[in-house]
Amino acid sequence: MLISSGHRDVAQFSIRALRAIEEPHVSLLFIRKHHEILKHYGIDMVTSNNINWPQNPNVYVLIAESLSTGEMIGGVRIHIAAPEYPLPIEDAVGCMDSRISHLIQELSQYGGVGETCGLWSSIHHHKKSRNDKKIGLGHRLTRAAVAVVNQLKLTTLMAIVGRPTLQSCRNIGFVESKALGEQGTFPYPKKDMIAWTLGVMNVKTLETATRQDKKIILELRENPCQLKIEQTKMTEIEINYQLNMKFNTNQTK
Repeated sequence: MLISSGHRDVAQFSIRALRAIEEPHVSLLFIRKHHEILKHYGIDMVTSNNINWPQNPNVYVLIAESLSTGEMIGGVRIHIAAPEYPLPIEDAVGCMDSRISHLIQELSQYGGVGETCGLWSSIHHHKKSRNDKKIGLGHRLTRAAVAVVNQLKLTTLMAIVGRPTLQSCRNIGFVESKALGEQGTFPYPKKDMIAWTLGVMNVKTLETATRQDKKIILELRENPCQLKIEQTKMTEIEINYQLNMKFNTNQTK
């Protein structure tokens, strides 16, 4: 059950985590809404936004929902690397640089490897909240994704991101992997766009994250279910975090 403090003068939403195969209707809604956002920006498709991942037992989803309407307003996914389920980043850039698969295999020697992908937030919430202030929903979804990877036994988290989210990901702790592509960049998802391959090479210590982001990530790991007031540059927002995984995370069929 989602709980609100009743502060109606701040933007209020929840961020909750789930396993894709356990809530297929949520996964399908995620796909539809993500596709709508891509079309808005003139992108027909990205490799990770397909109808196959809801059947992948190694995919976990974080969604943001409005507490006033119940509408899904944002989301991000975590894929766990497995021999039978390559990471989306392999499909995205593998044809341009086959070293991506070798890198994932090398990193797997030190623990689980995963990827954050499919980040989106509603066009309406991209603009401004009711108080006419930006709420940074994408940043908070990605930060929550990094927070839950300790439950998934991951050591390394990868991503491929465009310029709009590059600095946000750097703040959360991702660093450019310049060994791939053209100094870590690829023409993706279209030839006239540039994407960066990134990684958090130690999701436990988070030494590359900013002090504030690291503090919040560790707080969410300590208490995955909490009602939290967060301060943006312009306003306060209220987030009901429900990040406790309610399944056996070692189960990968």
